[in-house]
Amino acid sequence: MIIEGAISVKSALENERRKINYVLMDAKKKTRDFRYIENLAKEKGVTLKHVRREKIDELASGKTHGGLIAECETRSYQNFKSLDAKSDVFMLDGIEDPFNLGYMMRTLYAFGYRLLILPKRDYSKMEATILKSSAGAFDKLDIVILNDSFKNLVTLKNQYKLMALARSARAKNIFSYVYPKSPKLFIIGGEKRGIEKNILKIVDEELYIEYPSDFKNALNAASALDVMVTVLKMRGL
Repeated sequence: MIIEGAISVKSALENERRKINYVLMDAKKKTRDFRYIENLAKEKGVTLKHVRREKIDELASGKTHGGLIAECETRSYQNFKSLDAKSDVFMLDGIEDPFNLGYMMRTLYAFGYRLLILPKRDYSKMEATILKSSAGAFDKLDIVILNDSFKNLVTLKNQYKLMALARSARAKNIFSYVYPKSPKLFIIGGEKRGIEKNILKIVDEELYIEYPSDFKNALNAASALDVMVTVLKMRGL
């Protein structure tokens, strides 16, 4: 796959989640970022070539590459056995749009989370978009892929309090809820189908975002995550 732009290429080089076959850089462009990436590629033993801008335009999918692309493989992931319940973690269930998934990864990393759980899915065709929309956070995060979300979460109930962001009769207000100090696994679902019903049956708590208005519709997943992590950090969690 081709990843584009200094932020994406820099993150891929720094975090070593994927094999990078080569880097192409606009021969006429000289910036601090470009010099850093040149040195980093040399340090990592990655082939870097200075080429004409037109060559990069031919290989890139858009015009926002800024004169820098890299050809690389898909990233590596972890399995659920690597979870050790030392801190809170988020699972994003059914987030289908790669831009939204990237935005959410950016938020999580910015707020200090270093581990993310995702359900099994073929992410290979959207990785370049996720990496770019996440501002490189995609390759900074440890990402655990669950092969069987329901079965794996049943096992993880022994280590985490499972909490789903969902509007229901039993859901509790995230602003007034007293969060346990034990490790928590927060599940946020996508706008189209939400969290799987069988998963909702096994969570310890359902939480909802109370609005100070008469608005009746749910926030999109990225906005809901923003609110959730803000509340948690304000509580010192």
